[in-house]
Amino acid sequence: MTRSLAVVAGAIALAVPSAASAASLTVSPQKRCYSAGESVNLLGTDFSPAASASITRDGSMLGALNTDANGAFNGILTLAQTSGKRTKTYTATDDMVSTLSASAQITVSSVRVNLSPANGAPGRRMSIDAHGFTTGKTLWAHVTKGKSKRTLKIGALKGACGGLKTRKRLLPRNAAIGMHTIQFDTFKRYNPKQPVNDRYTITVTRG
Repeated sequence: MTRSLAVVAGAIALAVPSAASAASLTVSPQKRCYSAGESVNLLGTDFSPAASASITRDGSMLGALNTDANGAFNGILTLAQTSGKRTKTYTATDDMVSTLSASAQITVSSVRVNLSPANGAPGRRMSIDAHGFTTGKTLWAHVTKGKSKRTLKIGALKGACGGLKTRKRLLPRNAAIGMHTIQFDTFKRYNPKQPVNDRYTITVTRG
């Protein structure tokens, strides 16, 4: 599980806002659901200039972000969720004026693909049940073994949290003996370092 907060630092303070100022906290990009492993920007405005704001998630401290001369900040947040989905409340509180705060809610889904049956012939059609893929509109499967690579289009993702159910043949009937790795993600071009993915291995043996 990885969480990081990056800072856009500020310059010279001209004035401190009053507690009555309407600070704001927004998320970019704005979506109804996000994938675990996805990074978003936390954007704050109208906080104390050239100061800092403390960031909490559901009341737990994550860190502090420096504000610029206009009282704004831009923090990079990597989202995490190990199972299911959950709506979390992120709050930024001004470190100079404690009554100055703003909150934003983020719904995060775990990223998961379930395959069945677990055993059978290499060329069997498999049931695929996926959820949490919000970084694109299509689910792809990248099948690799050594230097060999194939990319399969699994189908269109549906719903705010990117899910689908379908049946596909992931390996050919004459698949090579050995271990095949299958990476599911929302990108047609294979990248083993894709932050939002789920991975399976299938071992082919000859009886």
